[in-house]
Amino acid sequence: MNEQKNLIWAMILSAIVVLLYFSFVSPTQQRAEINAQEEMARLKAEQAEETSTMVIEEPKSREELIARGEATRIRIDTPSLTGSFLTTGSRIDDLALKKYNATLNPEDGLVQLLNPEGGDRAAYIADNWTSVDGGSGTASAWTVVSGDIITPLTPVLLEKQVGDVRIERKLSVDDEYLITLTDRLTNTGSSETSIERKGVARQVGLADDLTNFFIIQEGPISVIDGKYHEQKYKKLKKKGAWTVKGEGGWVGLTDKYWLQAAIAPQGMPVEANYDFKFLNNKDVYETSYTTSSLTLTPGASVESIGYMMAAPKDYDMLKAYEDVGISDLSNAIGWGRLKILVKPISRALSWLGGKLGSLGLGILALTLLIKLIMYPLYSKQYASQAKMKKVQPKLKKLQERYKDDRMKLQQEMMALYKREGANPAAGCLPIIPTIFVFFALYKAVFINIDLRHEAFLGYIQDLSARDPLSIINGFGILPWAGQPEWLPAFLTIGPLAILYGISMSLMYTLQPSPGMGASDQAALQAKIFKWMPWMFMFILAGFPAGLLIYWIWNNILSFAQQYWITRKNGVDTPVDKFFRKITGKPEPVVAGEAVEVEPNSVKKKKKPKSKK
Repeated sequence: MNEQKNLIWAMILSAIVVLLYFSFVSPTQQRAEINAQEEMARLKAEQAEETSTMVIEEPKSREELIARGEATRIRIDTPSLTGSFLTTGSRIDDLALKKYNATLNPEDGLVQLLNPEGGDRAAYIADNWTSVDGGSGTASAWTVVSGDIITPLTPVLLEKQVGDVRIERKLSVDDEYLITLTDRLTNTGSSETSIERKGVARQVGLADDLTNFFIIQEGPISVIDGKYHEQKYKKLKKKGAWTVKGEGGWVGLTDKYWLQAAIAPQGMPVEANYDFKFLNNKDVYETSYTTSSLTLTPGASVESIGYMMAAPKDYDMLKAYEDVGISDLSNAIGWGRLKILVKPISRALSWLGGKLGSLGLGILALTLLIKLIMYPLYSKQYASQAKMKKVQPKLKKLQERYKDDRMKLQQEMMALYKREGANPAAGCLPIIPTIFVFFALYKAVFINIDLRHEAFLGYIQDLSARDPLSIINGFGILPWAGQPEWLPAFLTIGPLAILYGISMSLMYTLQPSPGMGASDQAALQAKIFKWMPWMFMFILAGFPAGLLIYWIWNNILSFAQQYWITRKNGVDTPVDKFFRKITGKPEPVVAGEAVEVEPNSVKKKKKPKSKK
């Protein structure tokens, strides 16, 4: 009987527990599960919407994409920029540079750095807030509160709600290229909530004018925690994502002359990422930052400032933004490992070009100045080569005398070098530091945006482009382009490439030649060096005119310096022989075994007077 009572009470108590559970606990869990499911659905929808924006069925014109009216666009108009801001995803995807034409022909329009998705070479910069791990936010909607055009005098106000956080954004722009996003975040809920800021620079495909040249940085770049990092597009595609954490700086994508960057709130911890994606049969390159989560208590309000930039890599402009607090922005120029040399040389080139009124004259003046500074090192190199050239006749005699005794030949050669003060290695050591200096000058000429569309010598309208004259258009006589795109560059040699070949060939005439009995390897090297100037004439035909002018002028200065030092050491040269041949002057006197040049060495003997 007691067992039956216990069973009945157990059943009653169990029913009460089940009733209480379904009345109070279960609805709360169900609501939590429903909320979680709704949040997951929202995030998936947002990510799906973000992905859907990448769908490219058929490339449309930029004008058509801008006019579609899928979301509100706000016009941007400044002395330097023209375009529009897309409120969906808070992105700039339509921006041109007013001060830079796309080509030398103004009818081809301005340089268009950013383009909307769905067209050719889509590219944009976006800045958004999301919940923690809530996607990039590039498909989220912002509401325009006030304003219909962004100018230096008229900012625009936007608004967005992320969970319980209300975000009020002020969009403003300066006279140059910096767009500022000043955000006021307020927690309108009844509990703590966390939120993240995310900036991204994204590009579909590669630029048409990509050089793919090792000396130029083209690809993702960043400055995080005060440390600069760069990567090539090709390397990013091959190796995939890259991540670094540190104090806020900026991330971006860069070409030879242009930069698009998402700039994080300075001083705030961030995680920067480089990423490559293959979406809708398109290569997509992306750099992004994500701030550490910002937690707000109920009713709390904070301010956060981020930036966007699409701009030329002009040093003065980038340095000015560094001065107002954006970390190391001028590193976007891509100075390389020889920054300590490239940066001052590039600045000196721009300064001289400004003072002389021409970047072409600036190249000539800077090359001459560096030659003068490096004169002591070049003097040692050329003096050593002159001495080696002077002992060549004696060296040939030794090689003939001891051609069957290699050991004795080496001993006599060392003794000869010691007597004459010649050292085969002495000409190599002084040239090592000069190689770094002139490589830095070479790179400075290559990356300096001031050379773009800079005219020189009348017929050259762009020092950053190829020589417009070539054998294809009869050096300007025939009425068509000198560099057809379908023809390899080495077949379109122009006057600058020919001058380079001549000047380099003249330099090689002053080099010591291998004597009789020299090894087959030395003889082969001599033949290669003899033909090298003419091979490089074809190889360098497609290089920018500014670089060819630099090389030609450097060759001329090097030849003049080496010729003067060689003659100073009393050594005859092929150039002297050539001028004696065309002027009819007598050959120099042979003193002993070496040919020495003596002024007025050949004199007419006076006939003895006959006695009457």
